[in-house]
Amino acid sequence: MKPAELKKKYGDASAKFTRLDRAKGSKYTTWEQCSLLTLPYLFPRMGWTEQSILVTPYNSIGPAAVNNLASKLLLALLPPTGNFFRLIPYSEDIAKLNADQQTELDKELSKLEQDINMLISIQALRVPLFEAVKLLIVTGNALLYKVKGGSFKVYNPRFFCIDRDYVGNPMNILIKEKIDVRLLPEDFKDDNLDVTDNGDDEEVTERDIYTCVYRESKDKWIAYQEVNNKILESTIVEYDNETLPYIPLRWTNVHNEDYGRGLVEQYLGDLRSLEGLSQMIVEGGSILAKTIFGLRPASTTQLQDLSDAKNGDFIVGDLEKDVTTLRVDKGADFNVPFQLIQNIEQRLGKAFLMFTSAIRDSERTTSAEVRATSAELESTLGGVYSVIAQDLQLPLLRILLDEVEPKALKFTEPSVVTGAAAISRERDLQNLNYMLQTLAQLGPEVLQQYFKIDGYITEVATALGLDPDKVVKSAEQRQAEAQQMAQAQQQQAMQQQMAQGQGQPAQGGM
Repeated sequence: MKPAELKKKYGDASAKFTRLDRAKGSKYTTWEQCSLLTLPYLFPRMGWTEQSILVTPYNSIGPAAVNNLASKLLLALLPPTGNFFRLIPYSEDIAKLNADQQTELDKELSKLEQDINMLISIQALRVPLFEAVKLLIVTGNALLYKVKGGSFKVYNPRFFCIDRDYVGNPMNILIKEKIDVRLLPEDFKDDNLDVTDNGDDEEVTERDIYTCVYRESKDKWIAYQEVNNKILESTIVEYDNETLPYIPLRWTNVHNEDYGRGLVEQYLGDLRSLEGLSQMIVEGGSILAKTIFGLRPASTTQLQDLSDAKNGDFIVGDLEKDVTTLRVDKGADFNVPFQLIQNIEQRLGKAFLMFTSAIRDSERTTSAEVRATSAELESTLGGVYSVIAQDLQLPLLRILLDEVEPKALKFTEPSVVTGAAAISRERDLQNLNYMLQTLAQLGPEVLQQYFKIDGYITEVATALGLDPDKVVKSAEQRQAEAQQMAQAQQQQAMQQQMAQGQGQPAQGGM
């Protein structure tokens, strides 16, 4: 599609961004307050620059809570060891292959899984994803852009606008950034887009650049960039749903709202109370710790002597009568705010999983630890973890698979083995083991009479995420093997009998 056609169809990017940005309304105030009470640098106030000083909270509970929960979410979404996904070929494609071809396909898909895991480490994707998860917790929104062959760019909701349909699917995404005019094509450099000279130092003029991503149809997208109301023709790209490098995330899906609401917003009242109480304790403590001496008027003790006196010096005068100390007897009044602070910290600790075990970030991290933490996140956050896993992991896998092997998407579909599905399988495995232990207490006779070993082994393989047909022998296979073993034993017995029959006459002749 040509720039003129895009301009006619979608209009001016700057005007549309301004309209969508204005529609955010009071959300900016909420996002700024949530960031101010936790991690101020995530979403600073409008007009903040690198030279500005960020106001930090009086307590560290908010930052520690966000960092703790973000760390657990990241390690559950992208475990440091093991696969969090599987590449499953389409069933109609498998039916066309023989046994040897299926084995070869499994090897190729296993190699692709290893290549994707290696790519995640090489491109250091966990670093920007950690910032994105913290943005989700604080503001409830984040936008990821996967650079081709590189890492992620993370945008907070101040720099992007999104428009969703009635079921929450993204329809339009607009991003606002700054660009150095020297990076623009020659035909974009005019009198209004020049590098200005300010004395001996060269001052580079920056311009706003808008990245527009529009849904053309159900599974087709078009993206381009616009500067100074002109579309950069070289940036026009078409994507499908599997290869779209833009991943919009939100913490909660609220009906008829384009933006999500973060976890911090749900506990904003406790965070505000904690900040006010902490400020009162800090300021009150400084007042209590301040020491001021008073000197009685017309006393014989000289003020200069008191000021110059060192430890152990003698001063002429009746100091007990002439010198007094200002005291503020308010220490007992601080017990109430101290108790309130402890109660609030307990509530926030439970909400942000600060009092629970975390996954060890090491090479020895086990899949059981990952599944246990995933189950904890799912049960505590009320399904939010599953939503994030679905919105982040699957698009990420498709993008990485397109980079490693573009043709692979035609015969395989990535399947996430963490999240709600893994939690459900973990519970199934626990229930199966509990049932086996319960029946075993009744004795081996009861277990043999009522328990189906075939079904148990099949269900265990399914709960572990394995294909039972590949690892569990069917009844026909076991029967055939039993017949083969019986035939082999029969042949062996016949051979022994023939050998014994041939040896008897020889012994009689002797």
